[in-house]
Amino acid sequence: MRNTFNILFYANRSKEKEGQMPVLCRITVNGTVAQFSCKMSVPCVTWDPKTGRMTGRSHQAVDCNLILDGIRARIVDVYHELSMKGGVTSAWQVREYYLGKKGSEISLLDGIDKQIEAVSSRVGRDRASSTYFKYKIVRGHCVDYMKDVLGRSDIPLAEIDESFMRGFCNYLRDRLCLSQSSVWVYQMPLRTVVTAAFNDGLILKNPFVNYRVSPDMKERGFLTEGQLRRLIHHQFPEDSLKAFTRDLFVFCCFTGLSFADLRKLSRSDIVDINDSHWIVSRRQKTKVHFQAKLLPVALDIIKRHGKDEKDEPLFDVGKYTTVCKRLKVIGAECGVSDNLCFHQARHTFATLALSKGMSMESLRSILGHTDIRTTQIYAKITCARLDKDYSCLSTFCL
Repeated sequence: MRNTFNILFYANRSKEKEGQMPVLCRITVNGTVAQFSCKMSVPCVTWDPKTGRMTGRSHQAVDCNLILDGIRARIVDVYHELSMKGGVTSAWQVREYYLGKKGSEISLLDGIDKQIEAVSSRVGRDRASSTYFKYKIVRGHCVDYMKDVLGRSDIPLAEIDESFMRGFCNYLRDRLCLSQSSVWVYQMPLRTVVTAAFNDGLILKNPFVNYRVSPDMKERGFLTEGQLRRLIHHQFPEDSLKAFTRDLFVFCCFTGLSFADLRKLSRSDIVDINDSHWIVSRRQKTKVHFQAKLLPVALDIIKRHGKDEKDEPLFDVGKYTTVCKRLKVIGAECGVSDNLCFHQARHTFATLALSKGMSMESLRSILGHTDIRTTQIYAKITCARLDKDYSCLSTFCL
């Protein structure tokens, strides 16, 4: 489709003052409009709205028309320059480039690289290393998408619109065969980059305003009481990695800790309250305070595997991916699950606690949730709980 491009100079009569009107320039590209002030005023009586110029041969008229011709020529040059670089999508892009605002020159990869640098400097403080690598992965996907689908090596941030975001997500889903939950995860860094560009005034419109990617809300997996007992009593060689990994998983089944909280757990987080041992700490993810009582099973695991150094991590946990790979083997060997992952321990604790009658408020405090609606997700209706609730009807007779 052929691009449409037009330049119009007009005087704003609504701003007339003492017989003078400010002159504005209006740029139109493919139905989009952008305008700016020419920083000059003209007499009402000598302005011709049809030609967009001053009439007469006075020095003022000649100077004014020369300035307008210069502005027009520069805008035309900008338009052709941007067209050679990869295309013009909006009048706003031409205006910004003409006015010297370099947002039109900043590319998508420049924006991503800037965000990667910002995240990198915060790793270990308030950002995890996994966040940094996620941005790197998204950058690679953006490069591949622009090359394979758009036939370009990069695009200006000013060109990012809803169609780009939709196409990128479709590329992840259809070409790379990623799950909907993975698409949702990988669009988040891009959303951050684009939103930052919008907040900095580098792009006129945030394409995410009307575009949403919904996560695939998977059913949270958990172990039943029978599966948990089978896992606990399965015999592994003593001091083997399988036995150690199984014990870490069981420890979180009885404390509700996530993997990140387990990895940073230390002796200093364990305190005595009313003759019982408690974990009192803050969640790694949300920094929310939580406390969890150490039951005999958890205390026994600490006794067997815990380190004595007060300020060192209590367990030598290792990497999450390595632990989860080992758990899949363990789950299959124990006949529990072929796809056992570490976070199921937290789900198991929450489901088991609710089925035994723990209140939602207490569970929220233990898990360290900021919103009780997050805790309510764990409200699994197990057969045992249903059987208990049905008992209230057992004495009913016709």
